[in-house]
Amino acid sequence: MRPPRASLLVALLVAVAGLCGAPPLPAATSSTLHREQLRAVAVAVARMGPRAPGANVYFVGFAGYGEQRVFRREEELARRVLGGRFGALDHSVQLVNDVHDRHAYPLATFPNLREAVRLVGERMNRAEDVLVLMLTSHGSAQDGIAVTNGRLVDDALSPQDVRQVLDAAGIRWRIVVVSACYAGIFIPVLKSDTTLVMTAADARHSSFGCADDRDLTYFGEALLQDALPHACSLPAAFTDAQQIIRQRESAEGEIHSNPQMYVGRAMRTKLVQLDAARAGARCAAGPTPTPRPERPGPSRQP
Repeated sequence: MRPPRASLLVALLVAVAGLCGAPPLPAATSSTLHREQLRAVAVAVARMGPRAPGANVYFVGFAGYGEQRVFRREEELARRVLGGRFGALDHSVQLVNDVHDRHAYPLATFPNLREAVRLVGERMNRAEDVLVLMLTSHGSAQDGIAVTNGRLVDDALSPQDVRQVLDAAGIRWRIVVVSACYAGIFIPVLKSDTTLVMTAADARHSSFGCADDRDLTYFGEALLQDALPHACSLPAAFTDAQQIIRQRESAEGEIHSNPQMYVGRAMRTKLVQLDAARAGARCAAGPTPTPRPERPGPSRQP
C-alpha cells in the first residue's frame, strides 16, 4: 500500500490562500478541495467519446513537475502524437502541474491519477483496449518521478505506485512512457506479458533537456517529434529515438542516458494489430530525420 499524503491538501489550501493574499483556510476544507479535484477528473473522463468497434486506445498524461513548463509541453505533445497515431484524441485525460496555470487541467497528483485510471478502466473493454500512460517529470533512482507544484504539491510517484494504480483499475494492456532521469527503475516493477515500457534513461543515469526555455526534453523531442511520426511501430520509433539521443549526447560530451524499452510478448503482437490499420501512409514517409544541428546545449533532467 502507498503511504498516505495527508499533508498534501492542507499545504495546497494554505498556499492558495497565500497566493491570494488571504489568511490560510481551515484545514478542514481540505476534504472539499479533494472532492473538487476528483470531480474535475470525473468531468474530464466524462467528456471522452464513445468506444469504437475493435480495440480502442486511451491516453492518460501526467506532467509531474510544475515549476518548469517543459514537462507540460511534453505531455501535451505526447497526447497529440500518441493520441493521433492510435485514435485516442477523444479518449484522453491530462493531469498537469504548472505553477503558472492551475486551472486548465486537473492537478497531477497520486489521488487524481488513481481516479483517472480507475474511471478510464470502467469505460474500456479491458479484454482488448489499451491504455497509454505518459509520465514526464524530474526523476530519482530512489523515489521515481517528482510531483511538485510550487507550495501546492510536494510528492513523488514511484514505480510501485504506478503498478498499484494500473492493477487496481484492472488495466490489462499497458503502454507506459516515462520521461525522467533514472526512469529505468520503472521497468522491473511494471513489466508483464501485456505491457510496453519506454524510459528516457536507464536506472543509473540522468537524461537531458529539462531547461524551461526548451519545448521538450531530449527524449521527448527524439521520440515524439523526430521518430514516432515517421515510424511504422512504437518499437521502431524507440530504436530511432535511442540512436538520435546517443548521437546527440556523444556530440555534446555527455554521459549516455541509455533509454530503455521492454515489450512483453503478447504486447508485441497487440502493437502489430494496432498499427496495421493506421501506419500504412506513415511507413511510406521515408526514414527518420537526423537531429537538427541548431538545437541548444544540454540541461540535465534529474
